[in-house]
Amino acid sequence: MTIKTIIMPFASHAYARERLEGALNVARYFGAHLDVLHAKINPRQLLPEESQLISDEFYKRIDQIVSDYVSEDFESVREAFDEACKSLGISQQAATPGQTQSTSFWHDVPGFRGEVVAERGKISDLTVVPQPKRGKTSVSFEAAILHSGKPVLVMPRTQTAFSPKSVVIAWNGDTQAVRAVAAAMPLLKRAEKVTIITSERSETKRPTQKGLRDYLALHGIDGECVVFKSGRMRVPQALLETANQHNADLIVCGAYAHQRIHQQMFGDVTKTLLRKSTLPLLMIG
Repeated sequence: MTIKTIIMPFASHAYARERLEGALNVARYFGAHLDVLHAKINPRQLLPEESQLISDEFYKRIDQIVSDYVSEDFESVREAFDEACKSLGISQQAATPGQTQSTSFWHDVPGFRGEVVAERGKISDLTVVPQPKRGKTSVSFEAAILHSGKPVLVMPRTQTAFSPKSVVIAWNGDTQAVRAVAAAMPLLKRAEKVTIITSERSETKRPTQKGLRDYLALHGIDGECVVFKSGRMRVPQALLETANQHNADLIVCGAYAHQRIHQQMFGDVTKTLLRKSTLPLLMIG
């Protein structure tokens, strides 16, 4: 899959310059267009249907208060975006068919952030989100993973560079891992080193890592197979240590979730990677 369009939802100004620069460098790596999405809620969306009798004047006043607050809060973020684009030589313009240079554009989009990400993610090739605070999944991450059907790149909040030369694939033969590998093909073909790592618990699960290695070879990608033992460590922690031992710049992995009543709950491996990884994660559900 060729990466042409990337979205980055933006909700807070913490590490704004670093996060924006990181996403812009991802776009520059792929020669793609980046849309930065700032979701703005209409006050009417926050009130129950019974409130339809409230006067329009009330809505206008509330809308003005919200707009003033948001404008003030994000003025510095917009400045950071402008500065980052300028320093990286990326022009601010809408995406156009056939473009060969990286571009970017800031969008103030009406609606709830989760809904905006799910909708726009479906018609984009990649969603870039920051590593969640304290490992708790964010609205943007959940919407992208569970509803966009497209890969998600989780970037450490302070990482600005993106040019992965050593890529680790976390492989266990599951469908999510298969999808992650398919999504990562443009990255794998450009990597100087690809390492397929598997826990000893999943070593015999088919298709095995050797089967994946042979498949990648047909695409001109040389992969090295490594089986790691977790010992007294939990599997996700051992996975991260193995990735670091191989000087990985990026981890490719599936995102695992199960449904509890009406709520999606992410698995232990996914939550640990989100909480403890110091590397970008390319994930798909």
